[in-house]
Amino acid sequence: AKIDRIQATLKVLAEDRRLQRVLIDEGNGELMDEVLRELQAIRSDQNMDILNVLDISGRVILRTRHPESRFDRTADDPMLRKVRDEKKACGGTVLLEERRLQAEGADLVELCRRYGGEAVGMMTAAAVPVRRGGRVIGMIQMGNLLNGSVEKVDHIRNSLFENEQYGGKPVGTATVFVRDLRISTNVLREDGTRAIGTRASEEVAERVLRRGLSWTGRALVVNAWYLSQYDPIRDPDGQVIGMLYIGSLEKRYLDQRSRAVFLNLAVVFGGMILAMAVFYLIMRTILSPIRRLHLATRRLSKGDLEHRIQVRSQDEIGELSESFNQMAQQLLEDQQEIQQSHNQLERRNEELRITNRNYMEMLGFVSHELKSPLGSAVLGVYSIKDGYLGPVSDTQQRILTSVAQSLDYLDEMVKHYLDLSRLEKGELKVNRRMIKLNQEIVVPSLQGLMPSLEDKQMRIENRVPNDVLLCCDPHLMRIVFENLLSNAIKYGRNEGTIRIESGNGKSAGTDTGQTVLSVMNEGDGIPPDKLNLLFQKFSRIDHPKHAGKKGTGLGLFICREIIEQHGGRISGESEEGKWTRFTLSLPSLGTTS
Repeated sequence: AKIDRIQATLKVLAEDRRLQRVLIDEGNGELMDEVLRELQAIRSDQNMDILNVLDISGRVILRTRHPESRFDRTADDPMLRKVRDEKKACGGTVLLEERRLQAEGADLVELCRRYGGEAVGMMTAAAVPVRRGGRVIGMIQMGNLLNGSVEKVDHIRNSLFENEQYGGKPVGTATVFVRDLRISTNVLREDGTRAIGTRASEEVAERVLRRGLSWTGRALVVNAWYLSQYDPIRDPDGQVIGMLYIGSLEKRYLDQRSRAVFLNLAVVFGGMILAMAVFYLIMRTILSPIRRLHLATRRLSKGDLEHRIQVRSQDEIGELSESFNQMAQQLLEDQQEIQQSHNQLERRNEELRITNRNYMEMLGFVSHELKSPLGSAVLGVYSIKDGYLGPVSDTQQRILTSVAQSLDYLDEMVKHYLDLSRLEKGELKVNRRMIKLNQEIVVPSLQGLMPSLEDKQMRIENRVPNDVLLCCDPHLMRIVFENLLSNAIKYGRNEGTIRIESGNGKSAGTDTGQTVLSVMNEGDGIPPDKLNLLFQKFSRIDHPKHAGKKGTGLGLFICREIIEQHGGRISGESEEGKWTRFTLSLPSLGTTS
């Protein structure tokens, strides 16, 4: 709730036109002094330790605490980094090391040393972006140090235990740790002072600080045992920076348990005497039918659903026996019905398996048989069309072009159906070996598609370095790349650009261990609501400009299956009317030296 209040205050301040002008015009000293005085009043009124105005890079423009130093950078503050990167408000807890404390004010260094013995502080704070004209121009941050802040731990204790005492000891205690150092607590020493500056045990520190897990157990607090729980405190980056301890006095629960045990023993002892008397009275009348019911239940549990109990009375035992017989009959009927349904389902599944196997075998056979004659037909048509067998007229050229396009579509369909058949029958095996990506995949694929590129006068930008290595099945990877290039040519803009790029997947200084390959083409793009259909089987995206372009709807589905069998991922993105990009991410094994 406190962080929400701080954020609400900061969001109001971020709308102040004068503060925005300070971020834009740092040289306006008069305006800067005016804004500084108002912010100092707000910090004092809110009882905050820190209130700073920073530019978008994290450089301090205004600091409201004496000595009001400026222009240092706070790049190590995860809260400010999150605001800068995500362009939205952020609240939480952060650590302030000695250098940052010194910049914020020497008195804060003394405060931290007084409440803990070390120049490191823990701050509850919030930060929000400052926008002008829809653009983020800076940030504003405000917060309170928890070092020595007894109000927070006392509030936690009072909320949970209402400051209750038991046997002269507090029922509950709470402590805030910076790492393993107590900086705020209501645990009292023998002399009545708060136990600030002491450290948690190595066992607790190992589990909570290093492993990020909660620790629960008994702990000796000064001179009394408490049932304790330590939970990690994390900064906005998720790093564990401290712990929150809550303890409850064990003696109270032990005394309550002792009283409860004594009371329960008394009740149980009295109940046993009464039960024995009642049992003796009713044993003769109910023991025999209950035994029969018990034996029938055991037979039922072992699967004998046809066993029935003979009903000999009209009392509760008789009604129970009748209910048992009805239940057994219902179970028998349900079992028979389930068995019939199961048998029908098995028959239908077997019929479907046979149908699917026959379909895939037929699909593979037909596609294989079409492959060779279709290749001859394609070669013959292109030989005539390109003038190798003599000149052709314009009318003949148009007809041959139409026939060539249809044969290309049939050739693509046959290849896709052959690949689909292998996928569905589980015959598409990945035989990995180390290859040079550009020389063995990219360049050969481009050479095979060069006539289509020249027909559309498209430009190729191949930015894949020659030293990129990839452990993959070269045949399958060639299928993927030719599919992506074929789509880029088919749906790309005439005289447009196709750009092929690769990278190592590094992000924010971290190597993800992936080789990333992308194929981008300029063209009409894909509507945003159609992107989720790209990799579905037999899915084609209708577009008015592509009405005459045929496709099987299998190419991208086959690409996804091949990439996933390599342990990678494929995705598509587009800006409608401008471009489309497909990106592959595969496990990386390095580059040549």
